[in-house]
Amino acid sequence: MLKKFSGLILYLLITLFVITIYLDQPEILGKWEMTVYDKYFQLKGKTEVPDDIQIISIDDISIRLVGKWPWHRNLVAQLVEKISQQNPRVVYLNLFFGDDPLEDSLGYTDSLAFQIKEAGNVVLPYRYTPADYTTGGLTLPGYVRRNTYVQFDNKPMFDRWPPIKAGSIHLPTKQLAEAASNLGFEGVSFDPDRYIRSSPLILEYAGEYLPSAAFVVAQNYFNSFREEIKVKVGESIRVGPRTIPIDRQSRVKINFNGPQGVFKNIPAHDVLNETIGKRELSGKVVIVAYTAAGSVDIFSTPVYQTMHGVEITANTIENIIHNHFLKGIGDSEMINLLLILAIGILSAIILPRISLLYRIIVLSIFLIVMANLSFVLFTSFDMVTQVFYPMIMIIFFIIAAPTMKILRYAGEGDVEDEDEINYDALIAGTPVAGIDVETNTDGGSVAGAGVTQPQRVQSQSGRVRNQTAVATVPIAADSNGLPSGTENFGRYKVIESIGQGAMGMVYKGLDPAIDRLVALKTIRLDNIIDAKEVEELKERLTREAKAAGNLSHPNIVTIYDVGEEQSLQYIAMEYLEGKTLEEILASDFSWDYKTLCKIMIQICEALDFAHEHGVVHRDVKPANIMVLADDRIKVMDFGIARLDQSNMTQSGVALGTPNYISPEQLKGQAVSRRSDIFSLGVVFYEMLTKNKPFKGDTISALIYSILHTTPPPPSEINLDVPRIFDKIIAKALSKDPDLRFQTAREMADILRKLI
Repeated sequence: MLKKFSGLILYLLITLFVITIYLDQPEILGKWEMTVYDKYFQLKGKTEVPDDIQIISIDDISIRLVGKWPWHRNLVAQLVEKISQQNPRVVYLNLFFGDDPLEDSLGYTDSLAFQIKEAGNVVLPYRYTPADYTTGGLTLPGYVRRNTYVQFDNKPMFDRWPPIKAGSIHLPTKQLAEAASNLGFEGVSFDPDRYIRSSPLILEYAGEYLPSAAFVVAQNYFNSFREEIKVKVGESIRVGPRTIPIDRQSRVKINFNGPQGVFKNIPAHDVLNETIGKRELSGKVVIVAYTAAGSVDIFSTPVYQTMHGVEITANTIENIIHNHFLKGIGDSEMINLLLILAIGILSAIILPRISLLYRIIVLSIFLIVMANLSFVLFTSFDMVTQVFYPMIMIIFFIIAAPTMKILRYAGEGDVEDEDEINYDALIAGTPVAGIDVETNTDGGSVAGAGVTQPQRVQSQSGRVRNQTAVATVPIAADSNGLPSGTENFGRYKVIESIGQGAMGMVYKGLDPAIDRLVALKTIRLDNIIDAKEVEELKERLTREAKAAGNLSHPNIVTIYDVGEEQSLQYIAMEYLEGKTLEEILASDFSWDYKTLCKIMIQICEALDFAHEHGVVHRDVKPANIMVLADDRIKVMDFGIARLDQSNMTQSGVALGTPNYISPEQLKGQAVSRRSDIFSLGVVFYEMLTKNKPFKGDTISALIYSILHTTPPPPSEINLDVPRIFDKIIAKALSKDPDLRFQTAREMADILRKLI
C-alpha cells in the first residue's frame, strides 16, 4: 500500500522540505532570490520620471570654476539664495554643517542661517551612529523634537518589530538647525549582500521616533503637520494623500527608476551664475549635494554598482510624492506558505497519474509561466511576487520526476511506457549509481565509492601515530632551521633560507620535475604538546591552502602544494623576485600619486577577487604585499593568517603588533571582507605619509588607539598629499564596518576615476 502511493508521498516530502527551508531562509538562497530581484530591475530599464525633482550638483566642474571643496558657508548661503529666488517647493540641503568656530567668527554661519530662514522651506540632514540598543531619558533639542512621529496605531508593537536604533546622533550646528524648516536623519539600510534595496523611514533614539530626511522632504512637499502623520507599525505611514508601505523594520522598498542619471542634474556653478532658466526650479523639489570625484557617499544598488547617495534619496522621495511604490503580492508569510502547500498538494495528486514525459513538460511550462508572469507584473505593474521558493520547489519536482516514476512501477507493477526503459543498459549490467570503477595495476577493478581498502587504513593509522610521536618530542635543527638531515620537502629540493615568518622559516626551493623555483613556507608543529591540536592544525592548514590555491589571479601569489616533512608542515608557492612593501616603506623611495593609485588598485582587485570566492585575507599588511620590478603587485598569504589564531606556542618568534588589525578583529567579532578593507586603509595611509595611523607605546595603547581614536588626515601629515585621499582614507578606516567601502572594488573604482 505504501509503495502504491510512493509518488504522492515523495512530492509531499519535497513540499515539506521547501516549507522548511522557506521558514529557515538559508543565506545562499536569500542571495539567489535577491539576484533574481536585481535582474528584474536591470531588465526593466529606465523609467521616465517627471522633472519635479532636480539635483543641484556640487560637481567637478563647479569646484574647478568656483573653488575647491569644502566651500565656505557664505558661498553656500549665496547658492541657497539663488535657489530660493526661483520659489522651489522644498529645498533639501544634503550637506553636513558641524560646529566651526572660524566660520562663526567670520559671520559665514550667520549668513547661511539667514538665507535658510528666509527661504523657509529648507530641510537639513543629520547623521547617526547605529547601536543595538538606545538609551531613553535623553532630552532632545526642540528643533529635533518638532519633527518626531507622534501618532501611532499600536506603539508597543515596536518592541516586536523595532526600527533602526541609534546610539548617538550628530546634528548640524544649532544656529543652522533652528533656522531650517525641518530636520531628518540621513542613512542607509544594507541587505546581507551589502546592497541597498530599501530606505529606512524611522530611527529610534532616546525613546523618540525620528523621520528620515527623504520622508521630511515629502512631508514638506505635502504641507503636512506632524500631528497628521499616522504610523501603522510594521505596515505603513500615512503622510498627506500618501500611504507609504513599510516592512517590519520601518523601511520602504525603493522602486528604482533606473541607473544613475535618471534625475536632472544642474551644476551648482550654473545656479550661482544664473545661467539656468528663471523658473527652472519653481515649484520643484531641489536637492543640493556634493557629487564631485572623491565623494564617499557611494553605494551598490540593484540598478547601479556605484550609485551616489543623493540618487538613492531622490528615488525614495520620488516614490513617495508620486505614489510610485512597489506593491507586494504575497508579502505575508502565511500567504506564501499556503501558496507553496497548494502547489505541492496539487502536484502530488496530479503528477503521479501522468507519464514521465508529460510530467516534465507540465512542470517546465508551469515554471516558465510563473517566471514570466512574475517578470511582467514587476516591470509593467510594479508588483513584487513571492514566487522564488515555489519555483525552487518545481525544480525539485522536475529533478525527482524520474525517481518517482521508478517508485511507482515498483509499487504498482504496471509498466505503461516500455519504450522509456533502457533495456540495453540493463543487459550490459550497468554499475550501481554512485560507484566509480577503477582499474588496478594487477588488471583487476576496485569500487571507489569512498570505501578505503583495509591495508590503506592500516597505513594511514601508522602515519598518524608517527606524526603524534614527532609532535611531542622536539627534534634537532640545522643552522637554516631545518630538521637535521632534511634536504627536501617532499619532491621539492631546498636551496637556501630566504626569510622567517611568524610560524616558521621560508626557503627557496626547486621543483625538479618541471625545473621551477618555488618558495617553501613552513609551519613548525614540534612545540605543540597536544596531539589532537596538531591534527586540527594540519587539517586547517590543508583547508586554508586549498582555498587559497583556488585563487587564480595575476595579483595573487599562486599556491602549488601543501605537504609535511617530519615536524614541519610546508606550503609550496610561487617564487617571486621583488621587494615587500614593508621593505620599500622602510627606505626613502616614494611613488608619484598616479603610480601609487595603480598599486592600490591592484591590491584592491586581488582582495575583491578573493572575497568574491569566499576567502578573507585577515592579515593585510605591507609585509604580505610584494612589489615586482615593473610595479606589478602580488598579495601573499591569503587565508594562511587564520592559523595565527591557534594556540601554537612558538618560542623565539616575535609576533607582530596589531597595527593593521580592524576594530572588529580586536573585539573578537566576525571577520568579513570589510576587515580587510580597514587593514588596506592602514596600508594606504602608511604609503601616503610614511607613518602608521594608529600608534601606542604599548600593545594596550595601540589597541585603544585603533578602537577609539581617529587619525589625522594624510594631508595634514604630508602637505603634498591631495585632500581627495583624506576622504578615501576616512571611509576605509571607519570604526563601523557599515560605513566603510563595502567591497574592495568600490575603492578601486574611485582610484581609477582619480587616475
